[in-house]
Amino acid sequence: MNALNITISAKLYSKNPDETELGRRILSKSIELMDELGYEQLTFKKVAREIISTESGVYRYFQNKHQLLTYLINWYWGWLEVKMAQEFMLLNSPEEKLKRAIQLLVLPMDQDERIPHIDERALQRMVVAEYPKIYLTKDVDQENKEGYFLGYKQICETLSQLALQINPGYPYPHSLFATIIEAAQSQQFFAEHLPRLSDSSGSKEEIVHFLTDMTLKSLYD
Repeated sequence: MNALNITISAKLYSKNPDETELGRRILSKSIELMDELGYEQLTFKKVAREIISTESGVYRYFQNKHQLLTYLINWYWGWLEVKMAQEFMLLNSPEEKLKRAIQLLVLPMDQDERIPHIDERALQRMVVAEYPKIYLTKDVDQENKEGYFLGYKQICETLSQLALQINPGYPYPHSLFATIIEAAQSQQFFAEHLPRLSDSSGSKEEIVHFLTDMTLKSLYD
C-alpha cells in the first residue's frame, strides 16, 4: 500500500493487516465473505475458519467488524484516489478528468496485479452494498475525529477542485460531489434491488450518463 500512497488511519486497526501474511489473508477473505454473505452475516469466526486461523487471531487486527468494514471501504477510496491520479495524467481538461472520475466511480474495476490479495471488483460490489453503514452510527462524530472517513472526504475534495477548475464561481462543489459520490453507489444498488428508484434499467453506463449530465448541468447552469 505504501508504494501506492494509500494512507489509512491507524485508528482503523489494532495491528496493520497489510504488514503480515495473516493480515492480508484476513483482508482477502473478509472481502470475499462480505461480498457473498453481506455485512450482517459476516463474523470473525467465519473469517477465521476460512483462513484456517483462530477467531482471536482476527481480533488482534480489528476490534470488531465495523472497524474492519470501515478499513476496507477506506482502502477502496484510497485506491480509487490513486487510480484517478494515474488516469488524470493522461487527460488534459478538467471536464475530461471529471467525466473519467465518474466512470471510475461506477464502472467495474480491473484487477490491480500489484495488490494480489485484494479483489477490487468484489470490494467495489461490497462498497455499493455496505458503504452507508460506516457512518450511519451514533459514534459518527467521534469516529470522524479519529479519521474514519478520510478516504471518502479526500475523493470528494479531489472532485470538488475539478469542479472549481470548470466553474471557479460555483458555490457548492463539496455538496455537489458528496451527492454525486453517494448517488454513484446508491443508483447501482437501487438498479439491482429497488428498480423503481432508478431509471438505469440495470445499465451502469446509463448511471454514468445520468451522473455526468447532472454534474455538468449543475456546473454550467
